[in-house]
Amino acid sequence: MKKKKGFTLIELIIVIAILALLIAIAIPRYQRSNLSAQATAHNANVRVIKNAAILYSMDKPTEGTIELDDLKPYLESGEVPKPAKALSKYTSFTVKVENGNIIVEPGMVKIDNNNTLVPDTGKPDQAKQK
Repeated sequence: MKKKKGFTLIELIIVIAILALLIAIAIPRYQRSNLSAQATAHNANVRVIKNAAILYSMDKPTEGTIELDDLKPYLESGEVPKPAKALSKYTSFTVKVENGNIIVEPGMVKIDNNNTLVPDTGKPDQAKQK
C-alpha cells in the first residue's frame, strides 16, 4: 500500500491550537507596549510644550491661558503635538500660567493596572503602599 502524503486532521488541529495560544500571549503584550509608547510620546510632548511656554513667557510675561498658536515659533517643528490617542476626551493641549507656574493639560500620564493611561500625580499608588 502506498501512504498518502499530507497532514492528518489531528496534526492540523494541534498546529492551530499552538498558534492560537501564541496569539493569545502576544496580543496583550502588544497592547501594553503600544500603550507604553503612547505614554512616553505624550510625556515627551508635555515637556516640549512646557519648555516652549517657558520661553514664550520669558519673552512675553503673562498670566492666564497661552494660545497654542503663540507657541509655534518656540517649537522646533513649528507644529503643536496632539495628546495621546488613549486620552480620547482631549483633542488638544491647553497651557496656563498661574503664579509663574506653567500648567499643561492633559499633563504627564502613566499606565495603571488596568492598562489605561491616567494622570501621573507624582504620588505613589495606594496599592504599592500596602
